[in-house]
Amino acid sequence: MVSDRIKIMYVIGSMGHGRAGTERNLLTIIEHLDRTRFEPFLVSLQDCEYIQQGKFICDTACLHLYRMFTPAMWRKRKQLAQRMRELGIDVVQTFFVEGHLVGGAAARMAGVKAIISSRRNLGYSYGLKERLLLKLANRYPRRWLANSQAVADTISRLEAIDRSRFDVIYNGVEIPASDTGGTATAVTPNQTVVMVANLRPVKAVDTLIRAAAVVVKSVPNVRFAIVGDGPQRTSLLKLTAELSLTDQVDFVGSASDVRSTLRGATVGVLTSTSEGFSNAILEYMCAGLPVVATDVGGNREAVLDGKTGLLIAPADHGALASKLIYLLTHSDESLRLGQAGRERAESEFSLAAMIRNYQEYYIRLVKQFGSE
Repeated sequence: MVSDRIKIMYVIGSMGHGRAGTERNLLTIIEHLDRTRFEPFLVSLQDCEYIQQGKFICDTACLHLYRMFTPAMWRKRKQLAQRMRELGIDVVQTFFVEGHLVGGAAARMAGVKAIISSRRNLGYSYGLKERLLLKLANRYPRRWLANSQAVADTISRLEAIDRSRFDVIYNGVEIPASDTGGTATAVTPNQTVVMVANLRPVKAVDTLIRAAAVVVKSVPNVRFAIVGDGPQRTSLLKLTAELSLTDQVDFVGSASDVRSTLRGATVGVLTSTSEGFSNAILEYMCAGLPVVATDVGGNREAVLDGKTGLLIAPADHGALASKLIYLLTHSDESLRLGQAGRERAESEFSLAAMIRNYQEYYIRLVKQFGSE
């Protein structure tokens, strides 16, 4: 009954360290759900740093399941279904391929009607294994939930799912009233171009480094801050040294408080070759920074080219350098774009709007499928 608290179980392959895009977004949703109306539960298939820390914001369990189609998987999937029945779960929402397969099947076994399968990227990492597992997992959901129209369009084609079965809820960020944004008000002695991204191939951080080699020739006082960590760190450091940029490019590493790293920055950059809907872009906009991003995935749904930021083709470091030089030498235009982006974030991509949309969505699904 909708009059009672709606019980939602989130099933994810792994929570990692809890700071990557999908994991952080999920934790944000769980933290801000109205506890008088919703009761969340979190299940991670694999052990991970987040699980080991034990700082949970809701009832949390780990299945310690690392391989599919083994006796352990069948046993633990059955146990998960039993747990769903015992708790009286109303909604199951799954994340990542293994989470879709195990969580979706367990939900169906438990008789849960509202099963949601989340999609938050363009499927850039799908190999044969992932496609086969998804084909099996896609028998279970009633709805698919994407974080941008681009993701819904692309995944519906890639996985051969009727587009009408997709819903879209954009990511949201908290926008404190006291946050006055970045420092794009004037050309300062030390300007900073910042990029927040995991150091993985899909983020194409090398595009920014190659652009930096061009930018410093026209704007010698600029610095570049790369916030994040990942498997490409060593190779990116090597590229930075080869281009004689060691004094201009700072590898900040992972940051638990992204917003503080954006204070004092001049421009926010994202160079991904594939993107669902970027939390980093939303943080740039929230901080009042003009954004330069690649025109991929949901980026154009967040960044309005020429109005709140600038879009470029992926892997085009020359175009990126040109846009950066323009913004770094035209403070009025930087300020205009940054302020427009901030206003757009406040009206379209606030945390409050995201949580409201999720809560209304869950209520609607329970009403829709609960009567069957």
